[in-house]
Amino acid sequence: MSFTERPFNAFLTRYMKNFRRLVILAMLALTGASFSTLLAEKTRTPEGVGVDQKLSAQIPLDTEFYNEKGEKVKLDSFFQSGRMPVILAPSYFECPRLCTLVFNGLSKAMNQMGKSGLKPGKDYRAISLSFNPEDTPKLAREKGDRYRSTIKSQKVTEEGWEFLTGDRESIHAVLDSVGYSYKKDTEGSFSHPAAIILITPEGKVSSYLFGFDYNPTDMRLALVEASSGKIGSLTDAVLLTCFRFDPQKGKYTTDVMNVMKIMALVVIAFLVGLVIFLYRKERNT
Repeated sequence: MSFTERPFNAFLTRYMKNFRRLVILAMLALTGASFSTLLAEKTRTPEGVGVDQKLSAQIPLDTEFYNEKGEKVKLDSFFQSGRMPVILAPSYFECPRLCTLVFNGLSKAMNQMGKSGLKPGKDYRAISLSFNPEDTPKLAREKGDRYRSTIKSQKVTEEGWEFLTGDRESIHAVLDSVGYSYKKDTEGSFSHPAAIILITPEGKVSSYLFGFDYNPTDMRLALVEASSGKIGSLTDAVLLTCFRFDPQKGKYTTDVMNVMKIMALVVIAFLVGLVIFLYRKERNT
């Protein structure tokens, strides 16, 4: 190796070592920035927008809205059966983003529940209530016809899924009673949470489901629970014993204590049956 090559190689070695350090630092910086951005996106909630869960709160059933025919109706007309719980889905009908996902998620869950025997208009009702006082019954009808037609497991009419409009006072009265907060932004659209509210046949808040991809089992159990067991099957009753609604997660989770109690009862029943069987066998020999 020549004299001139030695300093160059030494320089190259030092340069590569520093270059590797710079690359590592750059990657760490980019990773940190990406993580910070993602965290900010996930945790960013506009002020005055969200859901303050008000379980067991009574909604004002005397408030008036317009149905898809343009007729003025009181909210209590949807609760007169005394049996059917109601899914309340706040939205606005010209929303290009989140409301569409909520409508699609609700339609998908209703379709799945229909296949297992829980039918809108017979076992429960759904109400999409617009919080935009400028939405019209004509627009409500267009949205209603469109989304009801997406439920293929059975034919759904307004009795099963109604789209309502109303004035600012009526809208605020109902959504304030369930703790649903939204806000109009500078572009004329609305910032709002993605959530639906399960209401008992008496008009009281039973539970909340969050997001827009609603698990059909969670929704079914929420409806059965809201009806106090007046709808659903024996299987639903057993599942409600094994699962409990977690208001923080907005879904049903395993109730470990109840599961252990049921398992203990099964074991006891088995042991009692075994003793009776052995006793009878011994007597017959």
